[in-house]
Amino acid sequence: MPGPVFLRGDRVTLRPPEDDDLAFLQRNHNDPAVRRSMPHVHPQNREATREEYVEGGDGTVGLLVCDGDGPDPDRLGFCTLFDIERSSGRAEVGAWLAPEAEGKGYAADAVATLIEHAVAERRLERLNAGRLATNDRSAALLDRLGFREEGRRRAYYFVGGEYVDRVEYGLLADEWRGV
Repeated sequence: MPGPVFLRGDRVTLRPPEDDDLAFLQRNHNDPAVRRSMPHVHPQNREATREEYVEGGDGTVGLLVCDGDGPDPDRLGFCTLFDIERSSGRAEVGAWLAPEAEGKGYAADAVATLIEHAVAERRLERLNAGRLATNDRSAALLDRLGFREEGRRRAYYFVGGEYVDRVEYGLLADEWRGV
């Protein structure tokens, strides 16, 4: 049984993950096609998946991306607002989708919905995002949403047997077109 909807986008709903979502989250977290675009991904059993995605912590906003909100909506991915620093008015944004959901506009709607929440409801002034330099889909998404490339950390991650740069992005509240 899905949990309650927390945010609604144009195409997706975002809701807190529940124990019933663990199989989906664990399968995708461990999927090579998903983790190739994420740094620091380690194999997760069910309990580790519960700790990261369901229990969360430290004020992190972690939401399951779903297609609709009926009695059994399709699970599409996960998005998160983390490293929230209220005193500085900033946070980091991240997301991933299951391979079968990629390329259909779900990520843009999910992240835009989360940005709107961060800016309008949480009054955050700045959102940060980072991507592996090898992740062209993330680059296109961040550009589409109005993030600006602000720098590069060379050889920052070791992914897939090689060192990969991290590309840093930022978005200020008054730059967000959704406001």
